[in-house]
Amino acid sequence: MLSDLTISCPAWLCEAPRNAVLAIWPEDGMLQLALYCALGLGALTLLVMIQVMLLGEVARRRASRRQLFNDQWRPFFALCSLGDELPEPVPALPRSRQLWFLLQWNKTQLQLRGAARERMNRALIALGMDRHARALLGGRVRGKLIGLTCLRHLADQGYWDAVQPLLMNRNVVVSLSAAQTLIAMDAARAMQLILPAAVTRLDWALPRLANLCQQSGEQAVTLPLLIALAGSEDPRRERLIPLLVHGDPRHAAPWARARLEEDAAPEQLQVALRCLCELGDPRDRVRLQRAVQHNDSNVRLAALQALHKQARNEDSELFLPLLADSSWWVRQAAADSLATLPGVTPERLQELLAKVEDRYGQDALRRAIAEVRR
Repeated sequence: MLSDLTISCPAWLCEAPRNAVLAIWPEDGMLQLALYCALGLGALTLLVMIQVMLLGEVARRRASRRQLFNDQWRPFFALCSLGDELPEPVPALPRSRQLWFLLQWNKTQLQLRGAARERMNRALIALGMDRHARALLGGRVRGKLIGLTCLRHLADQGYWDAVQPLLMNRNVVVSLSAAQTLIAMDAARAMQLILPAAVTRLDWALPRLANLCQQSGEQAVTLPLLIALAGSEDPRRERLIPLLVHGDPRHAAPWARARLEEDAAPEQLQVALRCLCELGDPRDRVRLQRAVQHNDSNVRLAALQALHKQARNEDSELFLPLLADSSWWVRQAAADSLATLPGVTPERLQELLAKVEDRYGQDALRRAIAEVRR
C-alpha cells in the first residue's frame, strides 16, 4: 500500500498543473488564437527588454573605457601643445583605439589657436596618425568625416589628391566636409573646383555655399564665381548669383551694371545692387536712382541702401518721396537716410517733416529723428 502511494504521488503532482491549465484553456478557436498572440507578445516584450538591458550595459562599459582613454591621453595632448618635442613616455596606442585618438585630437584642436595648433599637428605626424587619418577616407562615412576633419586641421596640400575625389561624393555631408578641407589647404585652388561643381550639385544648400565663400575670402571667390556664371549654359547656374556678395565688388561691378541695364529678374537686381552698394562708386548714381523706381519693393530697398552709402546733403529731395512708399521697409530706410544726411540739422529735419503728407511716412521720419537724437 505504501509502495502504491509512493508511485501515485508523482503522477498526481504532474497531472495537477495540466488539469488546471486545461480547466482555464478556452475551447473557442478564436480565443485560443488570441491567447497564443498574447503569450507571443509577452515573450517578445521580454526578449526586447533583455536586449535593451544588454545594449545599455555594453554602451555603459564602452563609455567608461572611452572616458578612461581620454583621461589617459589628455595630459599628453596638453604637453604636446606646449612644447615642440613629444613628451616622454608616449602612452601605448592599440590599433583598436586609433579612432578614439583621432576623435580626441580633433576635439583638442578646436580649443587651440596659433602655435599650439601647429605643435599638435607636428605631434600627430610624429606619431604617424596622419597616415591613419588618410586611410579613413576610403572607409565608411563616419571614418571619412573623422579623417577629413584631421586633414582640415593639418591643412597640408600633400593630402590634396586624397581629399579631392570626395568632393563629388554622393553623401552631401562628406562632399561639403571635403570642400572645407580643400579650402583649408588652398582656398583659391579649392574654389576653382567647388563653384563649377555647385552648378550641378543642387543638394549643396546655398547657405552652406555662402559659408564656404566666407571661409575662402573674396579674393578666392570672385574670379571662379564669375567664370562659373559666364562660362556655363546650364540655367541652374543662376542659383550661384547670391554668392557674388561674398566676392570683390570691384570685379563684380561690370556684371552688376549689366544686370541693371538689362532690367534682369528682381533677385538678380538685388544682388547687383548689393555689389554696387559695397563698391560705393558715384558713377552708379543714375543707375541707383532708376532702380529706386522699380516695381519690386526689395529692389527699391536695395537701391535705397546703396544710395544711402553715397548720400549728399542735397539728396533730401531724392529720399523724401520714398516716405510715401507702400513698403514699410522702404519708408524706414528712406527716413533713416534723411535723418543721417551729411550736414543735416534738427531745424532742417523739422522742415522736411512738415513737407511729408503721408502719415505713415511722418511716423517713420519721427522715429528716425528720435533715433538720431539718442
